[in-house]
Amino acid sequence: MIDDTLQMFQGWELEASKQVNLDQVRASNSIGASTQAWLKQVCSTFSRRFDPSGRDRALALAVLTATGRRHWKPLLLWHMAISEGLLGDGLSWAWTEFEAGGDLLQTPQALDWLEGQAGHGHPEVTDWSEATRKRVAGGLLKAGVDFGLLQGRVKRRFTAYYLADEPLLYVLLQALASNATTAAALADPRWLWFRLPETELEHRLLQLHQAKVISYYRAGSVVDLKLPASCAEALVQKVWT
Repeated sequence: MIDDTLQMFQGWELEASKQVNLDQVRASNSIGASTQAWLKQVCSTFSRRFDPSGRDRALALAVLTATGRRHWKPLLLWHMAISEGLLGDGLSWAWTEFEAGGDLLQTPQALDWLEGQAGHGHPEVTDWSEATRKRVAGGLLKAGVDFGLLQGRVKRRFTAYYLADEPLLYVLLQALASNATTAAALADPRWLWFRLPETELEHRLLQLHQAKVISYYRAGSVVDLKLPASCAEALVQKVWT
């Protein structure tokens, strides 16, 4: 629902409640859903995944900028993988397969991984039918394709994924906000969703430092980092606007 979600956010009134906004979308079909059933599904899924006036406010503001729309997919991936824990864990699993030298993923592999998640924070998997587990496993791989991490229809091959500077800084500010220290934010395992292990992330930060976009110095566990904004919301409003 990448495009549908973008349309939902573009028409969102931050001053109004979530219920008022959703009622407006259902009444006007402002996202151009082809059927009422699909419109209902989009609204229901959006309501479960996102809180535009709360934790996802920066994302809601980002779509109002050309930069935010240009880098919509990685911004959405960050917020959605946090909201949908199974997606985030699936992306982390895909990284381990990639790091181990794999060049593709197929549904049976994703299904084997999924069936082992009942004891790793996703007990709901045990209640699903075999058909549901197969559908979810295939859906995880399709999400990888939709976000540009994989390509292909049956054999999903890893792509040469690159996180651009603008969303990298956005995610960095989000990581800083949810970690106790700068060093912990740089070591946050969620960077692996974007195939950025800490060593590669540090290389990218040094490049941004050389380009005078940020200031970055590190000596062991001591990190001195200065960014163009204090938080993701400020980045969107003061730098991207």
